[in-house]
Amino acid sequence: MFRFFVPSLFGILLTSTVGCQLHRSFAPMLPSQYISSEQSRHGIAALEQGNLSEAEKRLEHAVKLNKNDINCRRHYAEVLWQQGKHQEALGQFDEAVKRGGQNSAFLHISLAEKYLTIGEYTKAYHHADEAVRLDSQNHQSWALRGRTKRLQATHQAGYTEHTVAMFHQAREDYLRAVSLTPNDRELLAELAFVQTHCGQPEQALATWLTVQSLYPQGSEPTAVLVGKTETLTMLRRFDEAEANRTRIIHR
Repeated sequence: MFRFFVPSLFGILLTSTVGCQLHRSFAPMLPSQYISSEQSRHGIAALEQGNLSEAEKRLEHAVKLNKNDINCRRHYAEVLWQQGKHQEALGQFDEAVKRGGQNSAFLHISLAEKYLTIGEYTKAYHHADEAVRLDSQNHQSWALRGRTKRLQATHQAGYTEHTVAMFHQAREDYLRAVSLTPNDRELLAELAFVQTHCGQPEQALATWLTVQSLYPQGSEPTAVLVGKTETLTMLRRFDEAEANRTRIIHR
């Protein structure tokens, strides 16, 4: 049953206000926005199918029509990156940040990964740090920040106190990442490497054993056995280290 009411000044004003809000909320999409959305949809589909040239053409068109579509720009940047156009890709990622993506942890993670790949550790760390700030429950953010410090320390000449400090910083970030995803074998292996460089061979060995336990018996990668063997040698457990070397040789 419908309920009727007597119009009042308040009711008229309220209806008018709500009507305006609804009009704004459901304002028709501009033709350029519609075309951009369609181009973006086709471009992302082409990217998923591995058709990079088609994806680039579609997404470039979409970005030109709707410069503030961060998601579209991010996919466009990814297509450029996959084709080896690294500087163009980074430019598009940076533009996405400037146009409102500064609060997107995912976007900062993407940038950190890209800068890490080309060895620009300072920029990689900046974006990984921003990702941690924006989403402290995302293990990728912590892992990237730790990985950046680890690689920076590894590639730094010499073995100074500053290098040791970077390894310790990396270890703390890896521990936080592992606490959020405890069965990530790659992360655990990286943690074991860092623990070794922090002068913690006992902890490193425990981590290597955890990594090994996450594989079916006898199917662990050779790199895991090598890491375990090196750690056993550091602990002067030479018989066990030799047994591991024999296993590696006979694979």
